[in-house]
Amino acid sequence: MKFIYNISKYLPFMLVLLMTACLEEEETALIPQADFSIEDGAVLKQGETINFVNHSEESYSYLWSFGDGQTYVGVNASHVYNLPGDYTVTLKAEAEGSRSISSMDIKIEGLVPTASFSVEDGDNLKVSIPVSFVNETMDAVSYSWSFGDAANSTSTEESPTFTYDQPGDYTVTLTATGTGGNAVSEQVITVNPNNYELYFIDNDAGKMRKIDLNNPTVAVDVFDLPGFCMGMAYDATNEEFYYSDDDTKAVYKNTLTGSAQMTVASGLADPRDIALDIADSYMYVAERAGDKITRVDLIDNSTLTYYSSTDDANFLLPVGLDIYDGNLYATAVEIDSETVWKGSMSEISLTRIIDYGAGGYGYGLEVDKVNQKVYFDDTDGGKLLRADLDGSNIEEVGSSVDRVYGIAINNETGKVYWVDRNGLFKVANLDGTEEGLLVDLAVDVRGLIIRKVD
Repeated sequence: MKFIYNISKYLPFMLVLLMTACLEEEETALIPQADFSIEDGAVLKQGETINFVNHSEESYSYLWSFGDGQTYVGVNASHVYNLPGDYTVTLKAEAEGSRSISSMDIKIEGLVPTASFSVEDGDNLKVSIPVSFVNETMDAVSYSWSFGDAANSTSTEESPTFTYDQPGDYTVTLTATGTGGNAVSEQVITVNPNNYELYFIDNDAGKMRKIDLNNPTVAVDVFDLPGFCMGMAYDATNEEFYYSDDDTKAVYKNTLTGSAQMTVASGLADPRDIALDIADSYMYVAERAGDKITRVDLIDNSTLTYYSSTDDANFLLPVGLDIYDGNLYATAVEIDSETVWKGSMSEISLTRIIDYGAGGYGYGLEVDKVNQKVYFDDTDGGKLLRADLDGSNIEEVGSSVDRVYGIAINNETGKVYWVDRNGLFKVANLDGTEEGLLVDLAVDVRGLIIRKVD
């Protein structure tokens, strides 16, 4: 059986139904409306967390852009700005292919620092001793210091050190700069006199003389010397000077005022530098003409050849001498005998630790017993050098124009002093930085001792 339908009479009705359905779909589609605000109480400042509250309607997808290259996907957002400035915050709200955008311009303020600093050991500041300033500032990106001295010295380091060359009261100013402005902190510090003196042999005057480091341009006579003296040492325990005399071939000791000169050893062969071992009551003398180092018993004045060219044929013409931690350190100036030698005091073991190729040719020598370095003269190179106690890591720390017979180290102030035989005194930091002329006395100088004055 075949059925035949004529749908033409139904077409108008069907079209009406279709149009009604489309109109209902259009009426129920979501149309997003983006909107947001900043949470009440928010601080619009660098480093602060800012909460953004979403008030968008008819949307279900959200993209935040904070204007600094950072974005976030989510309903509500939080953000921290690392730099101050003007930013545009944008929220894009989407739903069913439709999009709505809301934007807000905000200004992020920078940080104004809180400037503050302290001074290490602030009650005990002295001339020539570096003063360390400790920066305690918050929220700063750069610093400018003024140290209040006559030269108007400044620094841009965060926590600098500065050395005052005159006693007095100084106003130190720290200006700290932040992303939102500047702040200033000031303190008045008191720098006390530096109670150190340099003692040396002046062979032109035939006297032991000294320089007050608070006024180094003036040399003061201490006492008369017996002849042309070459080396010296100081016994801080008994406050006595020891000095060798090339004219009389002897070593003497004397009080600080020169009131009680005594002969310690005689009959020496061109005595040069001296090293003291007061704890064991011994004195060591470099005898240049004897090619040896002699030990002198300070109790009975007996002598013993400790090291000589018989221990090493190249150990000839010793001059500079010092003692540290059971070892003797010496310079030798004969050709092919240069430069620095080391000998054990507990066993016969004499070794050249620095040769001419590494250390040149020179006279004076001093051991930095705190930092375990040996300082020595390189006359050929016109340098003051230092090395580790095994002779390694040689480095230049100063310059010279003639033979350096005197070297003195002050670990409290971090300074090394040296003087050549023409009376040119120099000073530098222990690492050789900030080298400067202390005074030029233009006299024949041997030896150098630094002594703290009570």
